[in-house]
Amino acid sequence: MKIFWSSTLLSRQDVIKALVDPKSALQFNLKQWNDLVIILRHEKLLARFYLLLEDCGSTVRLPPQVKRHCENAKTLAAKQKAVVLSESKQLKRTFQCEDYRLLFLKGAAYTLSNTSASLGRVFSDIDILVPKQTIGGAERKLAINGWLSKEVDDYDDRYYRQWSHEIPPMQHGTRGTVLDLHHNLVPPVSGKAIGMNKFLAIAGREIEGINVLNEPGLFFHSAVHLFFNDDYSAAFRDMTDLYLLVKDQPESFFVSLFELHEVAGFRKESYIALKLLKIEYDVTLPIWVEEHIENSAVRISQREFALLKIAAGPKHSLLEQGECELHKTLAELRGLFLKMPFHILIFHSCMKLYRTMAKLLLGEHIFTKSSSSN
Repeated sequence: MKIFWSSTLLSRQDVIKALVDPKSALQFNLKQWNDLVIILRHEKLLARFYLLLEDCGSTVRLPPQVKRHCENAKTLAAKQKAVVLSESKQLKRTFQCEDYRLLFLKGAAYTLSNTSASLGRVFSDIDILVPKQTIGGAERKLAINGWLSKEVDDYDDRYYRQWSHEIPPMQHGTRGTVLDLHHNLVPPVSGKAIGMNKFLAIAGREIEGINVLNEPGLFFHSAVHLFFNDDYSAAFRDMTDLYLLVKDQPESFFVSLFELHEVAGFRKESYIALKLLKIEYDVTLPIWVEEHIENSAVRISQREFALLKIAAGPKHSLLEQGECELHKTLAELRGLFLKMPFHILIFHSCMKLYRTMAKLLLGEHIFTKSSSSN
């Protein structure tokens, strides 16, 4: 294959298309390949792209220097998959005597259920969920088994435990794996915490003794995690998760998804995800689903949709559109307003500003629990 160096920049749609139709990238010149590798590595999607291209039987047409990077990414993704499988067995043994279900979420759940979104999925932590009333005992049991709470200052610790849907992250003392222990899918401070018993009655399933969400449940949680959130750093990876989860699904998938909305709400987040997937990822939705979204009382303004469309796409200085930092920041501010009542948001923002300034002036550890208790 003859490849020429050119300064033509990739557009965000070029990168999206490379995940939807990997063969489209085979026409890129060497400069574009270089940019694509850097962008996809930044977005934690290089292994996924390569595996999708492998499924098409087209990796032999890759430039050798590109293939080398892709093979390295594939190896890393395989190692992370092995870690998830190993840690899930350890966690299952840790909680085997408990009378409640340990539920795996997000990337770990994709891997354990071997769903399409597990393809080349990389992640920085493992997410699990237990009933809220058991979270203190679960934290102690994890501590006995070598999991240590990562150091946070006293205010952040109270924030996690009073307002959030998870406790501070834990890390295994010898294996180094990071664990997020949840009791809900959304922060209780938002006033929209989900009744997990009813939700899991519809969305829960067991695979070889491991509890995960079914595919509509995985899609629901991924959409909520992306569009009811104040962190868009991995938004493009999450959008490709949603694409793989919904691609080629039968009509029953959407019926179950809409049943989850009846129990848990968050229609808007799913509708935004589905509209983006139709427009940008060429996903075919059942006609009744499209009509339901368009005729629903749930309002999605054109400005809001346009903002999220950019914030949930690839973002990098090598792209034609640049890093889109303004759109990312505005989307994250939107997420803060969704997650917190206004008066709590103001209080929280003032406290974070005050404590940041104090750390700059008096030292990084001025507010750590060990320092403040002496």
